[in-house]
Amino acid sequence: MKNSPQMLSAPATNQQRPRRKVFIKPGFSQLDWMRLSTSGEDLRGVNELQMLTLDEVAKHNKRDDCWTVICGRVYNVTRYLDFHPGGRGQLMRVAGKDGTKLFFETHAWVNFENMLKECLVGFVSQSSR
Repeated sequence: MKNSPQMLSAPATNQQRPRRKVFIKPGFSQLDWMRLSTSGEDLRGVNELQMLTLDEVAKHNKRDDCWTVICGRVYNVTRYLDFHPGGRGQLMRVAGKDGTKLFFETHAWVNFENMLKECLVGFVSQSSR
């Protein structure tokens, strides 16, 4: 049938990128992250939301101080590093940088706004974009 739902799906491909399995330590599952992020613990590390330049974000590019930008929002992902299903190394690729493009290339279906809302530090100022 020409317009059937089966015909509208994307064609199968055998060109998928292999995924490297990452061991997640006990206590660092996504469910554990949701528990932590709703616990009331300070995950932002700042007193109030800020307007930031990309140069200011770039200063936070280490495992013990890691910020990233997704869609103009700045997140302190330091505490999230060990919870990231792809491993710390994958998230460190965007440490201190705008990770929007990589984020949407790898997992556009993830609701980052909800998952990282307690890590929101502020926003990138329009003048630095």
